[in-house]
Amino acid sequence: MAKARKGKSKSSNGKGSGVNGSSIFAIVAILVLVTLYWVKQDPDWSENLDKITSTVVSTKNETKDAISPIEKKTEATPTTSSTKKKQSEPVEPKREKFEENKINAQNGVVETVKTNENLPVYNEDDNYYYSSSFDFTWPAYTQNDPIVEHEFYTLKYNEKTEQADWVAYTLKKVNLDNAKFKRTDNFREDPDVKTKSAALADYKGSGYEPGFFAPFEDFAWSKNGVSECFFMSNIAPHELGFNQGIWKDLEKKVRQWAVNNKEIFVVTGPIHNGKSEKIGKNKVVVPSHYFKVILEMTGKEIKGIGFVFDNKKTSKSLESYAMSIDQVEEKTGLDFFPGIPDQLEKRIEQTYSYALWK
Repeated sequence: MAKARKGKSKSSNGKGSGVNGSSIFAIVAILVLVTLYWVKQDPDWSENLDKITSTVVSTKNETKDAISPIEKKTEATPTTSSTKKKQSEPVEPKREKFEENKINAQNGVVETVKTNENLPVYNEDDNYYYSSSFDFTWPAYTQNDPIVEHEFYTLKYNEKTEQADWVAYTLKKVNLDNAKFKRTDNFREDPDVKTKSAALADYKGSGYEPGFFAPFEDFAWSKNGVSECFFMSNIAPHELGFNQGIWKDLEKKVRQWAVNNKEIFVVTGPIHNGKSEKIGKNKVVVPSHYFKVILEMTGKEIKGIGFVFDNKKTSKSLESYAMSIDQVEEKTGLDFFPGIPDQLEKRIEQTYSYALWK
């Protein structure tokens, strides 16, 4: 019994009669020899073995590179953090239309005005009506109108008459108080009029003076302002007595009103009634009349007034030529200050009082 227990112990430690390493090596060697023998005897068997081996290797590689449908779905779906980041990124505003309008205005063509956009608002603190509209002082205009916007005034040019249909600008006390620049007489063609403006030579020997729509004295506080006034687009034929008489008197009066009221808006231009005379090589049309309208919007007592004169010398007073803005609109066919709210516009343009202008 004791021997039996000893033998069992040896067997459990791998030192008895079990298969050893030498035996396993011998068996493997025999199998290899048998395989080589059959390969040599049967080429088809060798070819089939190669196919099987290739299939196993290919399948292994595809399995390694493949992504399961679940893995693909996970990759295609953005994470919560990336989604939030994308939504929080600022979006640049589209400015193409704004830039196009800006370029068009510089090229002499602007968008059609929309009445009552950017309406004047009364500011209680400043006791002042103001508007954010850049074209607030302009008469109504269309997209096809040749608008020329200079630094100190804006005009609508008329190629048929070789002069402006109107010139609009703002006069401020703070500027007029600093007037210091003198007349230059640098009359020249307006480079911003695409169809070319009239020339000073057109007036030579015509019997008419080159008169201003926007007089240089209104911008004598700026060297550039004075210079701009001598563009021929701001000039039209004036009868000598008219230019040096009542028209000059009105220009002085308007500047005084600007000083007294702190700020006023001015629109001025020609009127062509009947068959008009033409002068010079460019056939500049001589206006039969001239107009000027003035708007004041400082304080609650806002007011407007207009004037229409024959293009000839007169001894009458300024007051005798005064009229409402509505009356000037009837004579010119223009719509002044279309950006003012209808009720306010009605109040300003239907009536006038020369006495209120001090």
